[in-house]
Amino acid sequence: MARPQDGIPAPFSDPVYLKAAALDPSFALMWVEPHVLVSCDIKAEVAQQVKELILQDAVETEHPMALADEGEQENLEEAEGFAVYIHKRQKKEAKTTPALQLSHYLNIAEGQNAFLFWALNRKTLPSLFRVAIRVLAVPASTAPAERVFSHGGIIVCHHRAQLTDRLLVNLIFCNCNA
Repeated sequence: MARPQDGIPAPFSDPVYLKAAALDPSFALMWVEPHVLVSCDIKAEVAQQVKELILQDAVETEHPMALADEGEQENLEEAEGFAVYIHKRQKKEAKTTPALQLSHYLNIAEGQNAFLFWALNRKTLPSLFRVAIRVLAVPASTAPAERVFSHGGIIVCHHRAQLTDRLLVNLIFCNCNA
């Protein structure tokens, strides 16, 4: 991973960036492969470290499955056919470990849209889904916030020095969202 120099943290040294890149199905771990000048051992080590980071996070966020209460259990015993099949399937899927989910994810991630992929696979990869929701929510850059400040700088000039805070906020909002 990136190492700090002179007390300054290296860019992208935060593990959130690595987890976000790996849990975005358009990248998965394909971003490790293109580095021609890096040995295969280093590529394998980086891939393994990223997998360990994701698994550690997935295990920490994993919730034990709630047991059905008595009324729900009776309803399941009386139900027939499709409802019983779905319940058994959900219990079976809930028992998959984060390691199996990660392995399955790496096999099926092939350049899909992240939102669509995780919407479709949230039930089959529940542990990874919880991690993906957290890390993919982190903005990759500060560009949108800087754009808003730039619009504010254009609106506030020496001719408009007496704008109230509320009016300035509304003008910036209208300018940025028009």
